[in-house]
Amino acid sequence: MRGAAAGVVLLAAVLVSGCSAGQSQELKAGSGPAGGSKVDERAWPARTPVSGLTKGMVLPIEGYLISYPETVAWQRAQQSLWKRCMQRYGFTSFDPPEPGMFPPPGYDDANMARRYGISDSKEAARYGYHLPGGMGEPPVWEPGEGAERAVFSGSGVQVRSGSYKGEKVPENGCQGEVKGKLGRISYALASKVEFASLEESRNVPAVRSAVAVWSSCMKSHGYRAEHPYKAPDLISTLGSENPSAAETALAVADVGCKKTSRLVDVWFGAEEKIQKRRIEENQLALDEERKKNDAVLKTASRANDY
Repeated sequence: MRGAAAGVVLLAAVLVSGCSAGQSQELKAGSGPAGGSKVDERAWPARTPVSGLTKGMVLPIEGYLISYPETVAWQRAQQSLWKRCMQRYGFTSFDPPEPGMFPPPGYDDANMARRYGISDSKEAARYGYHLPGGMGEPPVWEPGEGAERAVFSGSGVQVRSGSYKGEKVPENGCQGEVKGKLGRISYALASKVEFASLEESRNVPAVRSAVAVWSSCMKSHGYRAEHPYKAPDLISTLGSENPSAAETALAVADVGCKKTSRLVDVWFGAEEKIQKRRIEENQLALDEERKKNDAVLKTASRANDY
């Protein structure tokens, strides 16, 4: 989350992955809003794609990334601790937007369903290259002006000599206090491996060959595109609310040619081998990174159970 002065975005797209064996922050499939919550977890992405050419595919690095349910659990704990801190100073109406209302298209940063371009023919026919369901943007939130912002951030005219109305304010305010208590999720190394493997796999001969077959197939349908990532450039309706007929026709051809060329299977297989090698090369550091994140999530779980 961004600092208070710049606004705080309730992140929707920490496109994250499978939990480690010891993690309990799993997606509760089928659970709708509970109590006064506005969050419908049924709208959250599944752990693995449930349809299309990437159905059931899981890359090795996903066990080291952070899943969307884990991200939401951490955000909920952060907000809970924020509120408790702010209430100590009389801000009982301090109420940031609830996490989990604006889910990303994928369960993790690998975003398997669209990692190699769109891959589901039914979605392509209905949405083209648009995201299914018209997913909204996460809200940008900032604390209230004046004293609320000052106590939250720890700076402002209302906080004098480190105190607010005679009560000492933590360094960097309630935001700083919670950061110290909760810690932050960081998976920079896992993300680096995830990104690097995708880039490296693009140059694997078998992948390049499959892309060429895909491109030839697209040409037979009347479309000239050298690579699946460039296919959306052939239409101009991505910024519109709904896809055009031309967009859906292109998208259907795109997925059909991926199936004919076996591009997704070939690319996934190539990237899987690369990731296994890169994980082995960075095993100790990746394990340590995941261990630290598991500790943060354990702290978050205790805060949410409070």
